Amino acid sequence: MIILNETDFDKVLNVIEGNVKTGPTFFYSVLNNYISGSVYADSKIPETVLIGTQSGIYFVAGKEDNQEFNDFLFDLYCQRKSKKSRFTLFSPTEYWDCAINEQFKDNIKKMSRYSFVYVNNKRSHDKNLFDSDYSIRRTNEELITNSSEFNEDYYKEYWGSVSNFFKNGFGYCILHKGKIVSECTSIFSSLQFSEIDIVTHEDYRGQGLASINAETFIDHCLENDIMPRWDCDILNKSSIKLAEKLGFGTPVKYSIFV
Repeated sequence: MIILNETDFDKVLNVIEGNVKTGPTFFYSVLNNYISGSVYADSKIPETVLIGTQSGIYFVAGKEDNQEFNDFLFDLYCQRKSKKSRFTLFSPTEYWDCAINEQFKDNIKKMSRYSFVYVNNKRSHDKNLFDSDYSIRRTNEELITNSSEFNEDYYKEYWGSVSNFFKNGFGYCILHKGKIVSECTSIFSSLQFSEIDIVTHEDYRGQGLASINAETFIDHCLENDIMPRWDCDILNKSSIKLAEKLGFGTPVKYSIFV
């Protein structure tokens, strides 16, 4: 296996485009140099590729019956597990699901997720629900310091550093009497996309705060020619319902292995 240089990244897109219904935002993040990562390939003109983040999230694509590459993939998994490091593998097709199951046997667990793309802006804007005790602010260092969910460790894991998040990502917080009660942030971003990660404090759920926060995030995306994206587990009914309310549709099912 070889590790490709930035000058060869266009060849990676050639492998993926046309062969994959949906791809996770993070592989675009790596290819666009928004975050650090590695791109492995079977050759300089690749037929099979693996795009990985520093945090241990990977996306494989291309020729799924490339046994030498699949052996490399399993070896990488074993190396990371021996170090107790994360290994999460995104699969693009059912053919890859079968290849991964055959290669990894019972060492890895399959989970199913939906990937949504924003399809329209016919949303019900709920921002007038705010009273004087609530405010919404763009994520800054102070808010990250005071956050229990999207804190410095979170941004180090997914962005490499807080400073890189501020350079290439964005987010919003809703505060109630100065306390962070809802957060919406870009877990990954690229030139084209920004994927939403959102959480609301359990004491404040059911009030429409997540909708307000996500709408602010979506507005920022659209104003900057970025396509917002939404991914969630296929069993997460509340997340699916919120996605549809916000204007996300045409979900594509895909698999991850952990």
